[in-house]
Amino acid sequence: MYGVMMKLIVVSNREPYIHKKTGNTISLEKPAGGLTSALDNVLKNLNGTWIAWGSGSGDRGVVDGRNCVSVPQSGPSYTLKRVWLNQNEVDNYYAGYSNRVLWPLSHLTLDRVYYKKQYWDFYKKVNRKFADAVIEQMEQDTTDTAVWIHDYHLCLVPLFIKETLPSVTTGHFWHIPWPDWSTFRILPQAKDILEGLLANDLIGFQIPLFVKNFMNCAREGLNADIDYESASVFYHGHMTRLESFPISVDFDSFSSMALSKKQHSINHLRTQLGIKDGYTGIGVDRLEYTKALLKRLQAIDLFFDKYHSFIGKFTFIQIAVPTRLSEPYISYKKSVEEFINRINNKYSTGTWKPIAYITAKIEHKDLALYYRIADVAIISSIYDGMNLVAKEYIASQVDEKGVIILSEFAGASEELTGALPLNPYDIETFAETIKKALLMPVEEKRSRMRALREHVKINNLRRWTDDFIGALGECHSSVQGASNGVFLFFDYDGTLTPIVDTPQAAVLDERIRAMLNRLKSKYPVAIISGRALADVMGRVTIKDIIYAGNHGAEIWDGRTIVTKGYEPSDAGLLHEFTEKISTALMGIGGVMIEDKTMTISIHFRNVKQQDRENMTESFRAVADSYKDRLKITEGNKVFEVRPLNAWNKGDAVVWILKNFGAGKMPIYIGDDTTDDDAFKVINQTGTSISIGKNSNASCYLESQSDVETFLEWIAEHIRTGGQASNKDTIV
Repeated sequence: MYGVMMKLIVVSNREPYIHKKTGNTISLEKPAGGLTSALDNVLKNLNGTWIAWGSGSGDRGVVDGRNCVSVPQSGPSYTLKRVWLNQNEVDNYYAGYSNRVLWPLSHLTLDRVYYKKQYWDFYKKVNRKFADAVIEQMEQDTTDTAVWIHDYHLCLVPLFIKETLPSVTTGHFWHIPWPDWSTFRILPQAKDILEGLLANDLIGFQIPLFVKNFMNCAREGLNADIDYESASVFYHGHMTRLESFPISVDFDSFSSMALSKKQHSINHLRTQLGIKDGYTGIGVDRLEYTKALLKRLQAIDLFFDKYHSFIGKFTFIQIAVPTRLSEPYISYKKSVEEFINRINNKYSTGTWKPIAYITAKIEHKDLALYYRIADVAIISSIYDGMNLVAKEYIASQVDEKGVIILSEFAGASEELTGALPLNPYDIETFAETIKKALLMPVEEKRSRMRALREHVKINNLRRWTDDFIGALGECHSSVQGASNGVFLFFDYDGTLTPIVDTPQAAVLDERIRAMLNRLKSKYPVAIISGRALADVMGRVTIKDIIYAGNHGAEIWDGRTIVTKGYEPSDAGLLHEFTEKISTALMGIGGVMIEDKTMTISIHFRNVKQQDRENMTESFRAVADSYKDRLKITEGNKVFEVRPLNAWNKGDAVVWILKNFGAGKMPIYIGDDTTDDDAFKVINQTGTSISIGKNSNASCYLESQSDVETFLEWIAEHIRTGGQASNKDTIV
């Protein structure tokens, strides 16, 4: 189902089931929400655990001694483990740091950021509580368990977990926007938040822009190494993979709920709302400032002021549920309701009023009908991670008659290209866009909505969970491979030894030899070189390791020499090429032709700069006539010539792992283009390290001199005999 079978622990602030106590009776409620339902199904399938704040009045009465209860009640299939918070913790961790600092900061409403030191103190304390709950649960689960943490409330949890359990796999999905560095740097704890999140093996964001913003923050705030091409962050020796996973909705559920509504239900709802005829619009939002309800109301006011013909013929349904009953949300609610009253007083005629205002919570099965009857949906967010209302509306538009007006500052705008784009700050254009949506020709409406529905149907909520858990599973396989042990692969020239003027001068330093001997006492080690097998073995002279020469065409497995991809007939062709290239390059000083029997190397490091062009042209003149019979590549001031079917370094790595390293994570260090073949085959299961930057490698060392430091670290890790901590890992 997810590419790797593993148990899953989900960690979130809110819980999927709430027990409420009324008198002596305890009842079970399941909060509405597509995300809750989706993760509920995932945990049922994976026999997992959900760790969350136990906020229900009856929650304590149903848990066991470990604060756990089996859910759902009708057929228990996973564990809900509750974390207890007192009112002081809720006020400071949740209402304080989470929603008065991180929330407005991430949504670029900086004038609403309100910071107190006690907020941060409680945030750390509560994050520690959640982490301790995970650690306690991991003692009950197998090591084949990954942790999926959700959102901005729990930024420090991954770091706290890794301090105790460094080998556990953690992923984090950040549901809201991630701001750029110029905004994020305002946060007094910017460094702490980044370090907490970078303890994760995987971080998911809604859209690629947020991935880029996070990488920039890690670079500027922590001086972390960033690979923008692979979207990876390297910090304190740990690699964190970043990826965008646009969240979605259960398309089939909304579509079927909308389709199930008969005409009499539609007529009843319109009568209930006082809508006799004409057009209908809808907005569904939490009652808070990032949804730009005041901007929306300004546009509706201007719309009626400019287009009088729509008075009495366009009703806008505003569903705004207050979910945070504290400041600044109380004041914002008051401003919204006062504005709605002004508009209704200004434009109402007879029994008709322009805005039907609803603050009651509406279940999805009923909300689908509201969406279905609306000719236009307005999403006017000033900044939004995704905005699922847009996708809920599309899924419910079974008649394909609606138009969606979508803020370009909502993450959904990157996907839903059939929507009418909107800048909520441009009130005049906003009002004109409402008119455009209402008067759009029927065929254009259907064409746009049909394409939007197809997109959301394919990219649904199930796909989001599958994609994230699949990526988490890949990270899990890699991390567990590391905990089961690694297999170390090294190139020779330019890696274990520095680049020198002639191949004969590449002598292994005794300190490197000593460290390789220490490493091979714990980890399997292989050296894969372009040199002839006998040559590289004679230079390293370490027993009980694997050697591969001629770029992998010949392998010493500890007992015998295995030859791969080389035929006796290749010898004649290589000899013929050697004679011709020797003649062509005879008059050029500094050229060295190295015949290694199974392959040939033409070194030109010592060719004078003014002769390089002539040398290259002379080489190409001969090589071009052999391009269909020999494999010819250019490395670091060397041309490598091999039989077409000769194994490369990647082939050698695969063979060695299969025969001697099953279940181990490969780490390969190399410096040349011939090492790219090895980089490519292990990037999904291990770590590739290049000397100098290389887009084919997952990370890099600045220079060959850093190899010694790296080997010293691994040797020290073996000496202490412990698992790597989150600040002291191999990757």
